[in-house]
Amino acid sequence: MLIDFKVRKDDFGYYVVAYRVVAGVETRWETCDAMARVLNLEPKDMSTFLADKFGGETETKNKRVHFATRAEAMVCRDGLRDLIPLAIETNNLYLPS
Repeated sequence: MLIDFKVRKDDFGYYVVAYRVVAGVETRWETCDAMARVLNLEPKDMSTFLADKFGGETETKNKRVHFATRAEAMVCRDGLRDLIPLAIETNNLYLPS
């Protein structure tokens, strides 16, 4: 897979990050702003999408949309994974080399 998602935890709860590994080096996009750039979206649209579609918090803390439980964050992670083929098909996936 060109890009994948994983669940992380900080002081505010669980959140989802995008990442990819190239030649053994992991590049991670941990904020809504960074993930939005990779998916060719506006940062506000990304946080609104995560809140509306997956039940994340509506007000971001440290530019991340947090979830109350790990299970909720895992549903979001899986939903974002499903979007990658569509992003590739519509040429909306931006991965700098």
